[in-house]
Amino acid sequence: MRLPNSRAIFVLAIAAFGFLAIFDRRIGLPGMIVAAVLFAGIELWQHFDYRRISQQWLKAASLRPIVLRSPLEGQWQVSSGGPDPRHNHHAGRQDQYFGYDFVRASGDSFDQPVVAPVAGMIAHVENRQPDAAPNEPSRNKKRPLGNYVSIETPRGYVILAHLKQGSITVRVGDTVAVGHPLARSGNSGTTKGAHLHVHGQDQPSENADAAQGVPIAFAANEHAEPLLLEYGDAL
Repeated sequence: MRLPNSRAIFVLAIAAFGFLAIFDRRIGLPGMIVAAVLFAGIELWQHFDYRRISQQWLKAASLRPIVLRSPLEGQWQVSSGGPDPRHNHHAGRQDQYFGYDFVRASGDSFDQPVVAPVAGMIAHVENRQPDAAPNEPSRNKKRPLGNYVSIETPRGYVILAHLKQGSITVRVGDTVAVGHPLARSGNSGTTKGAHLHVHGQDQPSENADAAQGVPIAFAANEHAEPLLLEYGDAL
């Protein structure tokens, strides 16, 4: 995610140069032309770099993903996730590289039922982190995932995070099937508002410095083709 910051710096520098060109005759029209060419070059560079980053994500995400069903009732949308780094704040995190955030397409995203999207064993539970108000940001630097459940599968661990405090109904060691009730959606951890976060990783619990992301895909049923979701897609 370093590119947008670099772009911002370059754009500000070029804008300042162009502004000076308007008032300083020593720079004048040639300077304005140079500024315009540089700006166009940065826009072109960014376009192709985003394309490269997206292609890298898609290639990695297609390698043996853990196939999940929807952990939610009703229609929800991807608010962050997928190949485009402009709409995926997880792209800069090694543990959450393939992560998704979901919000309800209509209505409140807080206190909604969350069920197991995959069969497996409960590997870790965190259930004590406080929630912020549903539409308020939450800042928990010690426990960014807030309350969460980790499900062990043959391919890795599936994390469902930012759950409502005290709502988790499973314990470590429990075996769950697809659709088994787990918790309620909440606004715990570090968030911009109530939503459900889902990602796969190679370790059972939160460890941003060491865990590596594992690809996940979603299928409507056991016979449907698994899909890699993108920003704005409905689940």
